[in-house]
Amino acid sequence: MAKTLELHFTTGLGKTSKLTIDYPKEPVDKAAVKQVMDMIIAANIFGGGNQSFVSAKEARLVEHNVTDYEIV
Repeated sequence: MAKTLELHFTTGLGKTSKLTIDYPKEPVDKAAVKQVMDMIIAANIFGGGNQSFVSAKEARLVEHNVTDYEIV
């Protein structure tokens, strides 16, 4: 089962933007995630103008289950 950590940010336009991290270290440290999200916002390296990240909205750990079926 593949897991990803999704970081959701609010942009200056009020929309949500998502960064996804594959295979995050577990257990997820909520304080560290918040600190990193704040650093990403402060660095202002994504978007530009009103599309920049202005606040951390949420973070969530997502687990993907895939079942393959042989088609004959």
